[in-house]
Amino acid sequence: MKHCLFVFLPIFILFISCRQKVQSNFQPDISNQTETVYDFPEEYAEEIIITGKVLNREFYPQEKELTLIIPFFRDMENQYRTPIQEDGSFYFTFPVYAKIREVSIRNYAEHLYVHPGDSIHLEIDFKDMFHPKVTGDAEKLNQEILAFTESGYYYMRDYGIRNDLSVEDFEAELKKEYNTRLERRAEYLQKYKPMQDVVMFTEELLKQDYYYTILVYASQCQYRTRKEFARYHTLLPEINKLYKKGILSARLFDIVDWIENYIPTGMVLKNKEYPTIDDIMSEIGENELNQYLYTKVTANSLEANDTISLSRKRSQFDSIVKIPHLQGQIAQMYRQTKAFLENPQSVSDNLLYGKYNESSNTLTPMSYMESIYKILEENRGKVIYFDFWATTCPPCLAEMEPLKKLRSQYSTKDLIIYSICSGGNDTKKQWELCLDKYSMKNHDIECVYATDYIGLENYQKITKQFKINRLPYYILINRKGQIIDYGTAARPSNPNLLLRIEEIVKQ
Repeated sequence: MKHCLFVFLPIFILFISCRQKVQSNFQPDISNQTETVYDFPEEYAEEIIITGKVLNREFYPQEKELTLIIPFFRDMENQYRTPIQEDGSFYFTFPVYAKIREVSIRNYAEHLYVHPGDSIHLEIDFKDMFHPKVTGDAEKLNQEILAFTESGYYYMRDYGIRNDLSVEDFEAELKKEYNTRLERRAEYLQKYKPMQDVVMFTEELLKQDYYYTILVYASQCQYRTRKEFARYHTLLPEINKLYKKGILSARLFDIVDWIENYIPTGMVLKNKEYPTIDDIMSEIGENELNQYLYTKVTANSLEANDTISLSRKRSQFDSIVKIPHLQGQIAQMYRQTKAFLENPQSVSDNLLYGKYNESSNTLTPMSYMESIYKILEENRGKVIYFDFWATTCPPCLAEMEPLKKLRSQYSTKDLIIYSICSGGNDTKKQWELCLDKYSMKNHDIECVYATDYIGLENYQKITKQFKINRLPYYILINRKGQIIDYGTAARPSNPNLLLRIEEIVKQ
């Protein structure tokens, strides 16, 4: 029987400006539904401890915290933030659910490798940021990897090859660049004579970047020509081997992101219909890649604040996804999403006000959010719905009619709608023409041009604060001023959104 999760054509290919990913529906009313508790896998569950010290802080006195990133799919990475103490010390603890996994401390140590239970000490010198020092567990492993990845010579992550080249020119340039990387790796091996794990890792890292570059090029070819470009389908078995080496790097998730783009898009261009997740997995035909792909589809639904889908399809997920770190990530996302749905206050406060002192309930408003605070204050006691969009985003424009229909169903005493157009690449004239084309004026929808109403710099900060990394994007706020749902799935065309709004309007 075919699984009911559907994967649609990645909109990045069709509408590159929107960075849209299709997600499952909004969380329905769960008051009368029972969910199975989603447990964390026990394998590799022991937590990592990273302690450290920042030296010469006076070189960058504005740096008050560090961010540790655990790679996952695009825009879904786990991020842990910790303050830098007065004495320069800092501390992280987290699980990895893998035999060995890459993590990074943003801007200061981009490639750290840890095992379950490791205790690592990291020294970061603001006077010499390219040479962080690692001691403790996995010390030799990390020092040798850092010598390769942070040198600026032995390792170059991105190829920089133009995606509009002919196939022949692209492959010739790719071969030349790859051989250069192999030569520099050989120099590194000769100079440092690293341990065997590092020998294998550096080889695999170059392969990952090589295949990643091919997948980006292939996807862009399909975008340009609107035809399936199946030339590199034969590489999938070799790409799948990258996932069997036991070293989990960030690039492996990047590769799956582009496979999700490349394969389904080609299927749509060839067959003129959207494939199901089963169709795509059958086309790929590789076990590890399919586990990653199915995990991403599941993660998309959790990102859309939907826990019911996973609960209902738990047995399907467990039958397909066996890799511990994928199971662990989904379990963590499930619990976080469920906690938000049951008690949105802390997440809402963080999105609206940033950091706050829980013991005193003293919020710390941010000045660039003043326009948002003004809207909240002026509409206290009402349901507020924000629609962030752009004139160059077809999925955004497709929601104009549903937005007007939503507006017509409720009084402005109950529901306020703000339609906020990006002021970046959109000119004000384009915005005004778009409002006329879709008859958006005189519908009791507050149509706002971001640059005028908010200011371009403030708008950019607001999008970062709200984690708006694709359009369209929506935020729903209840009568108490709490954000209760947000993301790309909260569209006015989504039937569950109407149920959600109806529920909170009655409160």
